[in-house]
Amino acid sequence: MIKLTFLQRLAIQLLKLGPTPNHISIIMDGNRRYARQSNLSLQEGHQRGFDALMRTLQYGKEIGIKELTVFAFSIENYNRPKDEVEYLMNMAKQKLGESQDFFQKNQIQVKLCGDMQYVEEELRQKLNEVEEKTKKYTQYKLNFCFSYNFTNEWERALRQLPSGLTKQQFFQQVQEHLISRPDILMRTSGEQRFSNYMLHQIRSDTLIYFTRRKWPELNFWDFFKMIMFFYYYRKVDVAELVQGVGLRLQSERARVRISPSTIFFFLIN
Repeated sequence: MIKLTFLQRLAIQLLKLGPTPNHISIIMDGNRRYARQSNLSLQEGHQRGFDALMRTLQYGKEIGIKELTVFAFSIENYNRPKDEVEYLMNMAKQKLGESQDFFQKNQIQVKLCGDMQYVEEELRQKLNEVEEKTKKYTQYKLNFCFSYNFTNEWERALRQLPSGLTKQQFFQQVQEHLISRPDILMRTSGEQRFSNYMLHQIRSDTLIYFTRRKWPELNFWDFFKMIMFFYYYRKVDVAELVQGVGLRLQSERARVRISPSTIFFFLIN
């Protein structure tokens, strides 16, 4: 767990006063570019990418997000060099095993979203074990898109539908077999494409947020800016939220008296 600074806790109080998004989805892109630009091995780049996921899970829980969906490994990624794929499979087994205490301590439900027929047996068992042990939690959900692309998700959903449905019945029932619609989709590393990810879910009402920050670099303030982007397009009165934070601090008799204008200055810089 990361120890948040005073300003980060202050920013969280600000965000919690607004209509925080219930569901955030992220295309976690840039591990390899980050490694090359930082003179690190590809393996270290992927390791730091997993660390960024753990940080982001904590940010989401602190702010009050209900659901986080991450694009961890696509079906197309199996076409990468064999040694890199093998490393990613082994790292997934190791990290998922190490993270079970974190998931349970923070009461995070982990839901697998992908085609497990592509996944080797030992890793599949580990993924299923994590899912089974965390299914009792309901307040915070992680959709882990592993061995996933939308074409495959759509095909698997269609196979589960009965024949003879009307158009309205079709779209009502197909939703039950897909990941739910996110309020905002973020892609890191400066790429502006969707890479066959949640194409039906994001077709309307989902805000799209691109950042040049590579996934392993993502920090609290990047996450904060994304939520502020959401507030801007939802026409949230940020000045009113800042005033609310100032009033809350005063009502709690904080040791340090901080005016709303000072709060706003720190949060936008």
